[in-house]
Amino acid sequence: MHQQLVSSVFIGLLLSAVLFLPLTAWHYRRFGRFDGLRLIWSCAGFTYLTGLIAFTIFPLPSSEQCTGQMTRLVLSPWRVLQEIQQILASEGVMAALASWTLWEAVLNVILFVPFGLIACRVFEAPRPAVFVAAVTASLAIEATQYTGNWGLAPCPYRVADITDLLTNSSGAALGILLERITPRLLSSKEHLLAHRDRARPVNRGRRLLGMVLDMVYIGLGTAVGGSFGAVGYMALEFTPGHALVPEQMLHLQESITAGAWTASLLVIILPAMMGNGASLGQRTVYLAPADLRRRKHVLRAFNVQGVLVCALFNGLPTVLLVPFGIVAAFTAALIIPRGLSYTIAATPICDSRAVDAASQSSADREMTGIGPGEAAS
Repeated sequence: MHQQLVSSVFIGLLLSAVLFLPLTAWHYRRFGRFDGLRLIWSCAGFTYLTGLIAFTIFPLPSSEQCTGQMTRLVLSPWRVLQEIQQILASEGVMAALASWTLWEAVLNVILFVPFGLIACRVFEAPRPAVFVAAVTASLAIEATQYTGNWGLAPCPYRVADITDLLTNSSGAALGILLERITPRLLSSKEHLLAHRDRARPVNRGRRLLGMVLDMVYIGLGTAVGGSFGAVGYMALEFTPGHALVPEQMLHLQESITAGAWTASLLVIILPAMMGNGASLGQRTVYLAPADLRRRKHVLRAFNVQGVLVCALFNGLPTVLLVPFGIVAAFTAALIIPRGLSYTIAATPICDSRAVDAASQSSADREMTGIGPGEAAS
């Protein structure tokens, strides 16, 4: 059990780390801002899910343990009570309190408390639906154990017990009750959605997050571009049944580099030529240049990101300058939220919702014929 607990926590935290940026991006697009507590609850949910899987499936039996082993289906809902009563009669109260039969039932209740709590608190699902989902999940667990992980295990090795279904359901009901009586501690979806379109101050954390997301988007573009370069070259030059000669390998490498370089530059330049001119990472966290001139947008996009990408793909010695450029960019953002690229382009940065509101206000004035300094009569 200790190994299952440690493994589930480790895998849950690893999964949370991998999904941190996608979750953060989703929070911004869904709610208009970063909600740290909601993200912590999500990480807890991942850890819980991996733990549920670990306790359902592991440890797997060896082939020696499978000799003559068959699963059992226990349909008596009174099994736990009967076994505890027998222990009480034969060994006394202390033996009953220390028995595995009692603690197995208690742990099965505890196992599903987070199910009801997280589903109601984070996803804000209706409580009856959460309870039905918990019962369904418990049924799926018992079916998995009865069938030996649906035939994937060496043999059926767990007992499928209706008592587990009852204790799991009780744990989910307890989690739902705890959600009602404990402090919320995080904003509701209704509150977040109501303030989704409100512009917020540009702080250092938000600016740095946008920069990290930009690196991710550029990395994804580089991978896609390099893949297209490789596939394109192989489609034209590769002959089935023949290995690539050294000269062809060199050309393949050049094709991959050209595809990756082109795609990464497109990820940088195209957003600057479209819409409000913000990079993909800045758009994700609702940041944008306040200067509406397109040449300023292109200069902002290329003066740091474009230069670093060109240095990266230009080979030695310029590639050695890339780490220093990245450190300089992040350091500048720590000092002033505008950052290095906006400072070089002499462009202020703001919340993109403020730009959208100003554009909408200007459009409304044009439609009604009211000038910037006039008042409606």
